Amino acid sequence: MVLQSYKAPPNISLALASILPPQIPRVLFALSNEGHEPSEVVEVWKHITKDAGWEVVFATADGLPAKADETLMKKSLFRSVFGAKNENVEGWYEMAGSRAFVDMKRFGGPQDGRVNFADYDAVYLPGGHDKSMIPWLTSKDLQAHLLTYLPLTLRHSGPIATTTSPIKPSSPQRVLGAICHGVLPLAFGKYPADHPLSEHAGKPLLHNLETSTLPMWMEGAAWGLSQVWGMGDYYRTFTEQNPPPVGSAKGTAAAAAAPAGEGEKKDSQTTYTETIVQNALDDPVKQYKRGPLLPTAFTHTDPTYHYVSARFPGDSKALGAAIVTEICASRQRFADEVAAGVYGDGTN
Repeated sequence: MVLQSYKAPPNISLALASILPPQIPRVLFALSNEGHEPSEVVEVWKHITKDAGWEVVFATADGLPAKADETLMKKSLFRSVFGAKNENVEGWYEMAGSRAFVDMKRFGGPQDGRVNFADYDAVYLPGGHDKSMIPWLTSKDLQAHLLTYLPLTLRHSGPIATTTSPIKPSSPQRVLGAICHGVLPLAFGKYPADHPLSEHAGKPLLHNLETSTLPMWMEGAAWGLSQVWGMGDYYRTFTEQNPPPVGSAKGTAAAAAAPAGEGEKKDSQTTYTETIVQNALDDPVKQYKRGPLLPTAFTHTDPTYHYVSARFPGDSKALGAAIVTEICASRQRFADEVAAGVYGDGTN
């Protein structure tokens, strides 16, 4: 069964109908070559492909197969506490055997043959804390794709205009989803200093978005409990000895303007995912969404962009549903605009 992604306007001309997108959206999973938290990939994949009946396409930087974090996959007492459930381990192997996964696309390397993020209704950035994720988290190729993709997620809001738009889009606005460490490429990536919109110039891609990510209390608790197994800094992707990219720790003007002493206090915490994300925001107090102080499912949808974020594997199923909801909302808005004649009569 395929979930209808929008209701086609009744009694419209064939010319207008030709503008409308096909009913089955396509979602691109931009993956690391290794280290992903398996549940954050599998549960979203299941919801999109099995519950909604839509298409998922996979891409890594070099087009080679992606591997999950083996520590969270292999059977052990540690996995039974922290790792993937049996159903998600099995789900990973099912997904890895799918035609879409075997036909892995490439988002890095030479331009010729690279996947174009704009061709997809949504892009999903799953997380993972293993240090093998760092090349993906800091990938300049991924940041470049997100730089051009993010503006395509800006919402069309307010009453539908009846005047013809001077721009005839070929598709609805796009959707971006990220969970846990998957938010970090948006924190590390930046708009160019000479960006035509001065409010973006030189700032992190994340700077004006409302977002969630892995909260400090979760990251700290996981690290502390993992010491029972002698896991060292396994749950700390970045540490003082292995810091995040230069310039990401101090972040924005909001962080620089902190009261005297506050910056020093935060310096010991700058390697936590939450702090890296907060320091990329214009107004962390308003924009950062920590979620409930319980491991119950939580997602946050930005009001200005079709951007959905979540915190940890327990949010994955809810995030999959939220991404589907945003795709439907974007497509329905586009269909309603087409029916209202915003993009002309479809003949030009």
